[in-house]
Amino acid sequence: MENITTPKERRDSLVLAGMTRDGKIEFVKVYALTKELALTVLDDFFSENELHPSDFVLIHEGYEDVSGKEVISTRTEEELSAMLARLGLKLVSNGLLYLDDVDRLYQITAVSRRFLERMRKLREGTEVEEVVTLNFDHIELPEKYARRLQLLALREDAMVLNAVELDLPSLLRKVVEGRVLIPRFVEKDEVIIRVFDEEIHEVLGSHFDKVVVKPPIVHWDAHVDDVDDFSFKKIEEKIYSAPLFLKASGGFLILTEPPRELVRMLLKIKRRGEIKVRLNNVLMRIPLDFTLVIDTKEPGRYSGLKFPVRINLPPLDEETFSKLLSERLGITVSGDAMKVFPEEFRTFLGVEIIENLWKKLVGRGRKADLELLKEVANIVTGGV
Repeated sequence: MENITTPKERRDSLVLAGMTRDGKIEFVKVYALTKELALTVLDDFFSENELHPSDFVLIHEGYEDVSGKEVISTRTEEELSAMLARLGLKLVSNGLLYLDDVDRLYQITAVSRRFLERMRKLREGTEVEEVVTLNFDHIELPEKYARRLQLLALREDAMVLNAVELDLPSLLRKVVEGRVLIPRFVEKDEVIIRVFDEEIHEVLGSHFDKVVVKPPIVHWDAHVDDVDDFSFKKIEEKIYSAPLFLKASGGFLILTEPPRELVRMLLKIKRRGEIKVRLNNVLMRIPLDFTLVIDTKEPGRYSGLKFPVRINLPPLDEETFSKLLSERLGITVSGDAMKVFPEEFRTFLGVEIIENLWKKLVGRGRKADLELLKEVANIVTGGV
């Protein structure tokens, strides 16, 4: 059987470890071609070095982009080496890993519980200053709507009466700025809940147990998404994925036409300030910090539920509709020309649909602008 700690040239996996001066291993990072191999290598490394897995906490895992690299070794990981050195650890490895045109590797990072606790104590009083702002200056949005949406900067739960069919999640991803500190995971009695999600969070900085991210914008649409997204999903023994409202920590959770009972539940746990959950017979209490935004065209469904903020986004008026169409189509759309479109298309979604059809029809041949607009109107109304 291969000695996993023997330094050598490797093709399928590599172990990087952070050691104290007296030889204690406090940090382990495994690179491998697959998740299965990474787990096997980690287990072998623990066994060979007489380390108990329960003494370590898995703080991060997943595929990492290594495109552009030819090899991974302690010399190529200068940033990691410097970070560990500042914490009193020396970076060592079991050799070097040749990538042979591999673009991504699965990585697992774990730190000892004693080291993690020491880092938490060292960081006390030096937490990142969290800032969340909304900046509409670089966004082409009619002033009336931008002014109303600025209320979201209060970070109070809000109901948005979205009759204008504005794509709220996309807009907020563009206008929300700042930084917040979120936990990589929540852990108690060896039960781990992973909060950090590479698909959701944009990383601005990193600690062992926490991550500095751009305020997250998490979107859930009742028409296409599953209510199970609000549950604690078991990944493997004693490891769970956090529900969406925890992944939205420090940011905004936008729900499009959600079930009333889901909204009711979220409002209640928000007011309580924490979520209580029992996993593997371990009771965990996790504080909550997210802003709930209900995106709806049917506010009556939520009558009786109290929101600190209500934002009304009415359909586009004639002047705004004309201006938007003129800008998008590159022509002058007069009042008479607009009348060919039904009222239901006086929304941002309606303008987008008209623009897409216009671009496709323009390439088919020469027609007068008004005639082409009428053709678009006939298509969207079924009058062709």
